[in-house]
Amino acid sequence: RKLMEFRKIIDIGFVGAMGPPGGGRQVVTNRFLRYFNFVAFPEMENSSMSQIFSVILRTFVSAYLPEPLLALVSPLISATLDLYSVLLKELLPTPTKPHYTFNLRDIAAVVQGVLSADPKTTLASEDLARLWLHENMRVFRDRLVNDDDRSWFDGLITSLVPKHLNLDLKNVLKGELAHLFYGDFMVPGADPRIYTEISDTAKMVSTVEEYLEDYNATHTKKMGLVMFVDAVGHVSRISRVIR
Repeated sequence: RKLMEFRKIIDIGFVGAMGPPGGGRQVVTNRFLRYFNFVAFPEMENSSMSQIFSVILRTFVSAYLPEPLLALVSPLISATLDLYSVLLKELLPTPTKPHYTFNLRDIAAVVQGVLSADPKTTLASEDLARLWLHENMRVFRDRLVNDDDRSWFDGLITSLVPKHLNLDLKNVLKGELAHLFYGDFMVPGADPRIYTEISDTAKMVSTVEEYLEDYNATHTKKMGLVMFVDAVGHVSRISRVIR
């Protein structure tokens, strides 16, 4: 740079990815775009997504869960797609919420979470519906940044239970929706680790405290953390991501 020598770079290609303008994304001029070849694909139709995920979920349920739960496969997928389409329309990305973007991977993450159902504890329709609620909470609700958006989401997802699943919400939820937790860490040293509902929050707190005590006993740099329900709830969410 100091000598101001011209350098010519050959045999190099540029690859870029972009979305439509909005949510902090700026308009790219045609003068710039003329240097690129475009590779794009249209959004999948709901019927196609329903077919794909219904086959995946039905295969799992027929292999591992009681046969009566097969009747819940199509309603679960319909409810998921209904939720997804509403979120696309209502929760748009803005400069303060640029991460409010939803795509096919989110639906796949919900279905993948439902595929973690434990055959020994998922015996009734309410059990599978409760797991479905939890997975949607983790995939979509945990992304929301304020109480207004979270309250709106809670109202939306609870309305889908009677609408699509034809179940009474009181029979599905055993407590508050915000305190619905699943995890595979409640039995230290378990092999395999079973992903099940955590209905006893007090026991969940004490279990995480035991993990913390074990960590402090084996490390010189100790963590002086105080565990309570909300903090342990975040630990549960992190555990789900890295499991």
